[in-house]
Amino acid sequence: MEVFAVTIFMSLAFAVLFAVLFLGERSQRKHRSIEQDALLPLDDGSPAPVRPQNPLS
Repeated sequence: MEVFAVTIFMSLAFAVLFAVLFLGERSQRKHRSIEQDALLPLDDGSPAPVRPQNPLS
């Protein structure tokens, strides 16, 4: 009977851990798109240079 109690406790602990980590990850990625997430392993940490935009005249 103790095995069932431990199994249920561990299942609930993992479910709560998953929910906390999932909500934490969602709150950090609000302003990023799927494309930015896909390129994240290639990020070297340096900011991209800003290019001036030319008007179409």
